[in-house]
Amino acid sequence: MVQVVPHPQIAPAELAGKVALVTGGSRGIGSGIALELAKKGASVAINYARDPHSAAKIVQEIESMGSRAAAFQADLTNVDSIEILFRDIVGHFGQLDIVVSNSGTEKFVSLADTTLEDFNEVFDLNTRAQFFVAKNAYKYIQPGGRVVLMSSIAAGVGVPGHSLYAGSKSAIEGFTRCFAADFGKKRCTVNAIAPAGVKSDMWLKNSWRYAPGCDQSSSLEEIEQALASGSPLKRCGVPADIGRVVAFLASPGGEWINGEFKLWNAEIEDLDGRG
Repeated sequence: MVQVVPHPQIAPAELAGKVALVTGGSRGIGSGIALELAKKGASVAINYARDPHSAAKIVQEIESMGSRAAAFQADLTNVDSIEILFRDIVGHFGQLDIVVSNSGTEKFVSLADTTLEDFNEVFDLNTRAQFFVAKNAYKYIQPGGRVVLMSSIAAGVGVPGHSLYAGSKSAIEGFTRCFAADFGKKRCTVNAIAPAGVKSDMWLKNSWRYAPGCDQSSSLEEIEQALASGSPLKRCGVPADIGRVVAFLASPGGEWINGEFKLWNAEIEDLDGRG
C-alpha cells in the first residue's frame, strides 16, 4: 500500500509565530533576507556589528509591516559573544526557530602579500563564526527549525588574489552536509546558499574584479552591464532575490531540502549541477 504524505498546511503568513535571527541583517543581503522573512510573518532579530542606525532602520521597516523586530549588537569574531547573542534573543522573543548566518567579509590580497592577520580576519568571520553560530543554533533552536549558512560563488571560481575569501566560503559546503546530519536529531534542516552577482555594499566595492572587460576605472553602469550579460535574465541580483530563497527554505515548503549547497544566480545549470 502506498503511503500518502499530506501536503503541509501553509497559511498566508506562513512564518507567523516563528522567530528568526539574521546575522549581519542591517544591510545588503542580510537586510533583504530579514525583510522577506518579516513579509512571511516571522519576528526577526537583526544582528549587527557596528552600525546601530542601519539596524534600527530595518527594525522600523519590519515593524511597519506588522511583524516584531529587535536589533542585537554582537561581534561574531568573538565566540563568547555569539552565545550571548543567542541567549539574549531567546530571552527577548521567548524562542528561536530560524537562524540565517549571513555575516561575512571580503578581502583581495595576493598570495605573496598575505599575512597571518589577513588570514585570521577573513576566516574568523566567514568560517569560524559560522561554525559557532551553527553550534549555538543547535543548542537554542526549536525542533523543526531551519538553519541557513552563507557561502559564495567565489568558492568555486579561481580569481587572482581571492584565495582567502574563496577558501573561507568553501568550508561552508562541508559544514552544511555534516550539520544537516547532526541537526536531524532535532528535525531541523541545514542548507547553504552561494549567491552570485548580488548588488550590495560588497558588490559596489569589488564587483569590477568579476566583470569581464572591466577594471577599477569602470563605471558602475559598465560593470553591471558586463555582469548582467552573463545571466539568462540579463540582470544582476538584488538582496530581495536572496531573501525570497531563504524565506522559502525557512517555510513549510522547504522541509524536504536539507544538506544542500546551492548556487543562486539565475544561471542555467547542466544536469550534473555544475554551471
